[in-house]
Amino acid sequence: SLTGQITIPTGKISAAITLSASIDPLDENDEVVTVDIQSVVNGAKSTAALARTVTIMDDDDFPAVTLSVGASSIEENTGATTTPVTVRLSALSGRDVTVFLSKSGTATENTDYTLPTSITVSAGTFSSFVTLSAIGDPINEDLETAIFQISTVTNGTTSGPQQKIVSIINDDLPPTVTLSVDSTSINETGGIANVTATLSLVSGRKVTVTLSKQGTASDNTDYTLNGTITITQGNGSATVTLAATHDLLNEAEETVILDI
Repeated sequence: SLTGQITIPTGKISAAITLSASIDPLDENDEVVTVDIQSVVNGAKSTAALARTVTIMDDDDFPAVTLSVGASSIEENTGATTTPVTVRLSALSGRDVTVFLSKSGTATENTDYTLPTSITVSAGTFSSFVTLSAIGDPINEDLETAIFQISTVTNGTTSGPQQKIVSIINDDLPPTVTLSVDSTSINETGGIANVTATLSLVSGRKVTVTLSKQGTASDNTDYTLNGTITITQGNGSATVTLAATHDLLNEAEETVILDI
């Protein structure tokens, strides 16, 4: 505070008043007060008179920041596919407070979800939030996690990284499987047929197809064939080989009947 005038008594050549800083709890930038002569009664302003500046130094602590998340899990495609990520301050600040996030987890940013890298709480406000949003896809896959925490803070403090985890829940149906063979008859000597399992859609999980074997031919006597077909994550099909087993018997044609 500062009164608006200085009175120099008769017979004196100077007088003074006091400029006092007003205390507040806000952490803020240093501020400057500029004082100049506006007008003089019974005197004249010296041509050498210059404005004077006083800097008020801020001495308040940075506010502490708290990181929170609205929901610990979200859906990938339908239902609740977003959740707010919020920063709150322990006290109002006269500066913008920015919290920077680091991210990890089994979910991939910009493929499985989006989340801004920073959250800014504007000067004079207590909190701010950004949105974590799932990115939908048609792939049946395991539950994935988005892990994020505070890496650094400008104009604020944190007690630690305050790690948060949001699970992204898969809501896609498993793909259907079709079985096919590339040859419906093979020679007993050296004959082979490729047996292929094909998915209706690429899966984010390993798909294991178990085969049933019937017919007049005997497994491991008249032919060999692995009893399962494994389609690895991200692939649309896999193949195993049915191989005829040669023998010296003169016999009727035999059949192998395969099903899932």
